[in-house]
Amino acid sequence: MPSASGSTDAVPPSVPGRLDRLDRELSRRAAIGWPHPPWLARPIGALSLTANYGILWYVVSALPWIFGEPRPLAKALYVAVPVTAVETLGFLIKHYVARPRPPIADPRQPRQIPLPFSNSFPSSHASMAVVGSFTVGTLYPAALPALIALTMVLCFSRVYLGVHYLGDVLGGLAFGLVVGALWILLVPAPL
Repeated sequence: MPSASGSTDAVPPSVPGRLDRLDRELSRRAAIGWPHPPWLARPIGALSLTANYGILWYVVSALPWIFGEPRPLAKALYVAVPVTAVETLGFLIKHYVARPRPPIADPRQPRQIPLPFSNSFPSSHASMAVVGSFTVGTLYPAALPALIALTMVLCFSRVYLGVHYLGDVLGGLAFGLVVGALWILLVPAPL
């Protein structure tokens, strides 16, 4: 009921509520409002799908064998173990947070690529990309610019293709930074 001054007694939205609304609006704009020409959406979608469940990073971790590097098993494990750890911990966080993916929360949003079965927050693609970049970049510093570019494209793809909110990707990046930094600080690289 309006008060004498004409205002309502409605409670203003909380800061988290406003941030959530902004996150959804920005993400929806990227997923629906931006053009999705096939020449861009298809290759980005294919790259994004290769990173599901860490597959891309497990392939990258096998490269030392392919190129005849010394200590290939140690190098592969240096990449694969933290990628698996961040993926597993991410699934636990997703289960606890239980944020639905954008097309689940808003069925009007088209599905650009098949949705993973997990919830949305945090983005495992983002966290695995950061951990993969940390570990592979530690082993092969010259590859770091390409790894950073790959991380940026993967993170962009998740919002652009509508399978994550921007906040999910930012949360995944932060989570990956923590896990990746701890790994390279605590586990000596097998050089």
